[in-house]
Amino acid sequence: MTVWHLDPEAIRRYAQGGAPSDLAASAEAHLLKCAVCRGVISSYVDARRVERIWYEVVHRVDAPRRSWPERMLVRLGVGEATARLVVTTPTLRGPWLLAVAGVLALAAWAAQVDERLLRMFLVAAPLGPLAGVALAFAGGVDPTREIGLAAPYSGLRLLLIRTAAVLAVTVPIVAAAGLVLPGSKWLAAAWLLPTAGLTCAVLALTARMTPVVAVGAVATAWVLVTAPTVIAGRLDLAFGIGSQVLWLAVAVAGGTWLAVTRNTVTIKLGRSA
Repeated sequence: MTVWHLDPEAIRRYAQGGAPSDLAASAEAHLLKCAVCRGVISSYVDARRVERIWYEVVHRVDAPRRSWPERMLVRLGVGEATARLVVTTPTLRGPWLLAVAGVLALAAWAAQVDERLLRMFLVAAPLGPLAGVALAFAGGVDPTREIGLAAPYSGLRLLLIRTAAVLAVTVPIVAAAGLVLPGSKWLAAAWLLPTAGLTCAVLALTARMTPVVAVGAVATAWVLVTAPTVIAGRLDLAFGIGSQVLWLAVAVAGGTWLAVTRNTVTIKLGRSA
C-alpha cells in the first residue's frame, strides 16, 4: 500500500508543467498507483488544456502518413492542405501517367518509322495535358471529389491548383517524347504555346461550364481546326511564328481575364460531369 503522498506544492508544480524532470518522473510513477493523489491533482488540471493535448495526440496518431510527393511539396514551401489537395488529384496517379507516357512513346516511335506521323503528334500533344485537367474534375473518377469540393478553397483556386499540378507533370512527359522525334527540335516543341493557350481558354470557359465540358469544347475545336491543316502539310499555318504569337496572346488574355475577375467568377465544379 502507498504510505506517502505528494505534497500540494509538488502536485501544483507538476500539474502546471513546472516540475523538474526528476520530480516529474517521480510524480508520474506515484500517480499511476495512488488514487488519492490523482483525485487531488484533478483540481489543479486545466480541463481545456488536457482536452487540447489529447486532441493533438489523437490527431497525430490517426493522421494518414504523407506520401513522398506530399512531403516534397511541403519542404518546397507548399502549405500542408494544398499539398494534400495536389497529391489526391486523380490524374497524378501512377496508372494514368504510365498510360500517357505509353501513348506518347508509341506516337514517338511511329513518327520515327514514318515522319508524316510527326504531324499527328503535334496535333495530339496538347490533348494530353487537357485530358489530365478534365479527368481531375470528372465525376466518378476522383474518390476525394466531395472532400475537395468541401475544402475551404474557392472554386477558382481549386481549379488553378489542380490544373497547375497536372501541367507540371504531363508537360515534361510530352516534352520528353518530343525530344526523340525526327526533324527539327523546334518543331517538336511547337505544341508548347498552343497547350498554354488552350489551357487558359479552358480556365476562362469554366465560368460558364464545368471543366470537363470546357476541355471537350476546346479540344474539339483544336482538332477540327488544326488537323486538316497539318494533314495537308501546312505546318507553318498551324505552328508557325504567327500561330505561336496568337497562342501566346490567347494565354495572356485568358490569364489576365482570370486575374481581373477572380473575385467574381464562380467555377462550376459541383455539377457531375
